[in-house]
Amino acid sequence: MEPQHKRTAGALVRAVVMLAIKLLLNAARDIVLIPLAVAAAVADLALLRSGEPRFFRAVLRMGEWSDRWIDVWSGGREPHEDPRENVDALLARVEVVVRDPQAGARRARVLRRWAERQLTRARRAARPALGGDGTERPPGGAKPKA
Repeated sequence: MEPQHKRTAGALVRAVVMLAIKLLLNAARDIVLIPLAVAAAVADLALLRSGEPRFFRAVLRMGEWSDRWIDVWSGGREPHEDPRENVDALLARVEVVVRDPQAGARRARVLRRWAERQLTRARRAARPALGGDGTERPPGGAKPKA
């Protein structure tokens, strides 16, 4: 296979995979938004006497935003057009990680450290206000006097 054909075939395969991922994201979004829209409409109907419908419109705005973010048909744009900060940028970052194992491993380590710090903070926040001996500490955090 000649190099030019290989590049074109690779670009086409990449475009097809990107489209498939975006269509899956679009479908997942729709699966979430359908019951959410119905629930918002029911809530708005129940509250119709006290004010204008707001929940259903909020779901519509969220759907519109997610539609722009997923941007399913962006693969049809011309290459010289400005790229948008949307799912394309996210997928490009994922592709960099997948293609470059060293960068991927480095980013995975950074992400793991970040997750460990967040988990430690969450554990500290959730830990009951007990001392090491199991006695309850006063609100100031000092140990009670024995």
